Amino acid sequence: MGEGAYFAPELGNVYKRFGNSKEAIIAFIKSRPKEGVPGRRSMPQFNFTDEQLDAIAELLKYSSEINAGGW
Repeated sequence: MGEGAYFAPELGNVYKRFGNSKEAIIAFIKSRPKEGVPGRRSMPQFNFTDEQLDAIAELLKYSSEINAGGW
């Protein structure tokens, strides 16, 4: 919970950035190229199972609902 800084995006708002859609998050993860995006540090394709993808999307949904105001 906090800033992802220069290395990664803030995970607390991923669900909202993807339109409050687990399906959009899952589709994004599935669309990653095997070696990541050329010339950028980015997430490669991990070939998660459908169960793992759902769990990741659920975690991102859960983290978006945490009231971190005032931390």
